[in-house]
Amino acid sequence: MIRLSALNKYFDQHHVLRDVSLEVEKGQVMAVLGPSGSGKSTLLRCVNFLEKPSSGRIEIGSLSVEVDKADNKAVMALRAATAMVFQQYNLFKNMTALQNVMVGLTTVKKMPTSEAKGKSLRLLEKVGLGDRMDYYPSRLSGGQQQRVSIARALALNPEVILFDEPTSSLDPELVGEVLAAIKQVAKEGNTMIIVTHELHFAREVADTVVFLDKGLIVEQGDARQIFHEPKEERTRRFLDRALRPFVYQI
Repeated sequence: MIRLSALNKYFDQHHVLRDVSLEVEKGQVMAVLGPSGSGKSTLLRCVNFLEKPSSGRIEIGSLSVEVDKADNKAVMALRAATAMVFQQYNLFKNMTALQNVMVGLTTVKKMPTSEAKGKSLRLLEKVGLGDRMDYYPSRLSGGQQQRVSIARALALNPEVILFDEPTSSLDPELVGEVLAAIKQVAKEGNTMIIVTHELHFAREVADTVVFLDKGLIVEQGDARQIFHEPKEERTRRFLDRALRPFVYQI
């Protein structure tokens, strides 16, 4: 479970997140939607203190942190409870796909190399890359690199996986393979928050939806309800523009 309570973030005088409160139950997938500049990526980066929130509370499982009082120990605990899949793949260029997945297990979790290798190989196979384990990132397509990033996130057994526009850097023909991998991860009961502009994908995979605009939660709730019968006019206009060909296909 993850709960954010009255989370705020300022960049100087710019109020980017405004009293954002949301909750994701264990095993649920939440999609965070909204126009560019609405604070979606900042929200994810605040969860694990890649950006320090200005005020509010973050709870993940049994961990509860008042963000303005968070010390280094609390920050490290939040980061240990989360894993982030970024827009860019952030793979180590001098490591193979297998080594990129293993590195967190051996350096952070202190797992024996043989055990880490076995687990990492199983995860690469799960995302369809078992036959690419010895390939360096330069020999992998963008979609394949992103799937290595997903395997790396899964390896650490986080309480919640955060996806920040995971397909935005991909050529259109590579998007489908990454979305399929994320769908598989969701089916296995992983708790996930996904910031995405792929709205038809979000409609298929999400249990709940949050719609952000100008740092405010305009609407949140059951994904099917929001996609088919949004209560707020601002949400309706956003979906009508972006999703009109898909909304009424059941």
